[in-house]
Amino acid sequence: MRIPIRLTTAIALVVLSVVGSNNTSTSSAERFVAPVPPGLRSITGQAAAKFSSAYTPLTKCGSGMTRKEEKEAEEHGSDIPTRCKGYDGYDIYIYYSACSSNFSVDRKDESISLGMQAIDWKQKTVEWRMAQIDGKAKPFAVIMRVYEYSGNDECATGGKITGESLIVKGLKGFEHIDATVKVKGTPNPNVKAREIADKGYAQPKP
Repeated sequence: MRIPIRLTTAIALVVLSVVGSNNTSTSSAERFVAPVPPGLRSITGQAAAKFSSAYTPLTKCGSGMTRKEEKEAEEHGSDIPTRCKGYDGYDIYIYYSACSSNFSVDRKDESISLGMQAIDWKQKTVEWRMAQIDGKAKPFAVIMRVYEYSGNDECATGGKITGESLIVKGLKGFEHIDATVKVKGTPNPNVKAREIADKGYAQPKP
């Protein structure tokens, strides 16, 4: 049976095409990169995050105790702490002593100290750095302005204000974020504090 010349030529071209394809360094299948589904983690285990800020006003806070606990505190002459609602189960608590106010971030058994301040503290807000992954934002650090005092005979947080800083504290899982930014002499200290927090988020956990 004779095969038509045109058909023979066509077969030869197909064979050459296949052979030539096998000799190339990268086939079309190897060049194809499948799109990564949303939310898929990278090989480092960390998906890309978008950073933003949320704020807790310290001027609109309530009691850090239940009514029963308040009554017991009053009977014993104890001070009632202030509770300012935060994010993701975290709250800002302010505990009082004779001449100082102790700020902390609390969630259940977790407690992160933000330092001691004067009894008549001047802070108005606490900033939360948020990381958004897969459309859900969660806090990973807090930024708060703190003051330094000259002190007096009664209390270390008494007297005149001698300086101020922004403290950056990481929440659970990000405890390695721990920095202080001096307000005086630092251009855009708030921006600097945010940069420190965001950089700490991306760093491998120790």
